[in-house]
Amino acid sequence: MIDIKDANVGDFVYARLSIQEAPVFAEITRVLDKEGALELYTDSWGNRVVRVENAYWEEKEAKKNKRIKVEHNYKQWIKEMLANEETETDNRIDTIHHGQSKVSEDSRETKGTKSVSKRVKRKQKVVRKSTTKKRNTSRNRKTRASKK
Repeated sequence: MIDIKDANVGDFVYARLSIQEAPVFAEITRVLDKEGALELYTDSWGNRVVRVENAYWEEKEAKKNKRIKVEHNYKQWIKEMLANEETETDNRIDTIHHGQSKVSEDSRETKGTKSVSKRVKRKQKVVRKSTTKKRNTSRNRKTRASKK
């Protein structure tokens, strides 16, 4: 396994990818310190991001060790996020999205309601073109062939 402090851009490593069982020879293009990962460029798979635990300096070590998978517990993460979240949004509740307010500001409510008739939709005409007939021109023009 590689120590992230020792990894530099341009170094070559062997990495265990999730899409291939055998380790892949790759060049480090970027070191991602916060994520604990390396961005690699391989000839066969292009650019890939690999956790440091799945990158090795020697091929023998990469073949010997198994690929380390990270399991995410999103349910636990969302519970922690909601517990730590401030209640700023509760102070700014909008009446449009969260139900009607007690006092109606609409002046139309006191007036009588009138029924508005809906516009009647017209039925579309089906235009069919016969394929056997020749198209008639709208003007009586002489064709070029008849000018001779």
